[in-house]
Amino acid sequence: MMCLIRSWIICVFCFGLILYSDALWCYQCGDSSIEAPCVTDTAGMEAEYIRRNDSLKNPKPDEDEAPYKYLKDCLNTSDICIIERIEEQGQTHAYIRDCHTTGKSYSIQDLRFNDLDSSLNHTTCIYERGSSKRLVCVTICDTDFCNGPQIDGGSILQIQIWLNVLCAAVVILRQI
Repeated sequence: MMCLIRSWIICVFCFGLILYSDALWCYQCGDSSIEAPCVTDTAGMEAEYIRRNDSLKNPKPDEDEAPYKYLKDCLNTSDICIIERIEEQGQTHAYIRDCHTTGKSYSIQDLRFNDLDSSLNHTTCIYERGSSKRLVCVTICDTDFCNGPQIDGGSILQIQIWLNVLCAAVVILRQI
């Protein structure tokens, strides 16, 4: 058995070939109002999530090529998903869902964002320095689609973890 760990993980077993991507997937959108689709269109996000999962189970090349409005493959570019919200005097000026790289700046630079823990789906809100009116909130997380609606019964991440465990177990057993 051979396992290559890269952006695509390939495990070759005597019974066949298993391919899957270990890239992070996030919801992506941006709006300037709390009533805009990036905040309110969770049904649209869920529909795309379900369409993506269905295409992984039953590939249909003609349909699978349709672009996603709300889903983004963060392949080799990001290690976390974010939600960033900027408000001033109770009015939302920006609401952003996207892929992000740990340690990179957000809409504003502030050291207080450095303590965010993506494994905890952590949110921090701060008032921008020099302004007692501009509030910036950042939520970070590090699992697929953690920055949007959570749909029951379809976590690709769980499949990836079990395939990694199976692949590692076969490698260990082959060396015994």
